Amino acid sequence: MSSAIIIGKITAFLLKIFSSGGGTALPGLIALKLNPALINQIVKKNSLRSIIITGTNGKTTTSRLLGEIFKLHGLKFIHNRSGSNLLRGIASTLINQSDGRGRIKTTWAIWEIDEAAVKTAVRQLQPEIAIFTNLSRDQLDRYGELDTILKDWREAISLLPEKAAIVTNHQLASAFPKIRPLFTFSQHSSAKYYLNHRAAVKAICRILKFNSDLVERAVAGFRPAFGRGEELILNHKPVKIFLVKNPAGFNAVWQMLHEQGKLNKQLLIILNDLIADGTDVSWIWDIDFNYLNSRKLPIIVSGTRTNDMAVRLKYAGLNPALIRLEPKIKKALTYSPDYILPTYTAMLKLRQIIFRQRFD
Repeated sequence: MSSAIIIGKITAFLLKIFSSGGGTALPGLIALKLNPALINQIVKKNSLRSIIITGTNGKTTTSRLLGEIFKLHGLKFIHNRSGSNLLRGIASTLINQSDGRGRIKTTWAIWEIDEAAVKTAVRQLQPEIAIFTNLSRDQLDRYGELDTILKDWREAISLLPEKAAIVTNHQLASAFPKIRPLFTFSQHSSAKYYLNHRAAVKAICRILKFNSDLVERAVAGFRPAFGRGEELILNHKPVKIFLVKNPAGFNAVWQMLHEQGKLNKQLLIILNDLIADGTDVSWIWDIDFNYLNSRKLPIIVSGTRTNDMAVRLKYAGLNPALIRLEPKIKKALTYSPDYILPTYTAMLKLRQIIFRQRFD
């Protein structure tokens, strides 16, 4: 165990010196090649109490809100906040937080887990609580159809510790085997998807018997992560950014904008097809693009698959004269949009442009 950790730490150190950004999962990848059981060994050595959060949408928001509640309760924890949500990212986080012998200064961990990595993560982490936020079509080139993921999730549940608790929504609960304690939360309309994240976190807090007043304080004061409805100033005017990486997320944001009377504002949609986005963008045909027939303002379209999104909007009923094509994101921002709807790598590029930050 120690040799894999030390080599991982050396890799991380060299990356800081020679890399211009990214590569946060490389130390974990190398360490796991040397010792495939490294994660489980560190977990056992520290009696690490893990909470895993997975699902098509809501992993980041749910985990960060839960983290705020942990802080209010004075509980220290580790979290793969800036790293990969695959096994290599988990390993990198553990390597970073441990000493050369694998000792960590906390007994709690909150993990965001990729939908396709749940089974292997459960084997290694043996979590106390597993949260399944939702499940919808996403990144078909990597994951396959929904039945494939659901089958893996059912197998993952069978690998959980005997007393582990499962938190999920009512719809998914009916598809899970009744072999572990199951806690459900009510589902809200797609336009109020953020309430589902809060409901999931409150269910976890009831399991952990947290102080309800502190939970409510955290929920009331919580601010979303970048790209999850955060409002910024761009070109001297406020702009909101909503990550839209799959039909469920896109439909939720679209419906929310409609209900708030914002769909006739200046919109910028950015569709990328890089590996982290999923190279299959056929999911855009599952988006319910309602209310476009009455639109008066243009929609700016950008990203590596600008033309695909433009065609989708045309067939959804938008007047072609109102479609503005600008593949380069930086130039698209000169249109001063009120709302930006980017896919994942587009969101990272926005962060780089707006804050001049490095990104993974």
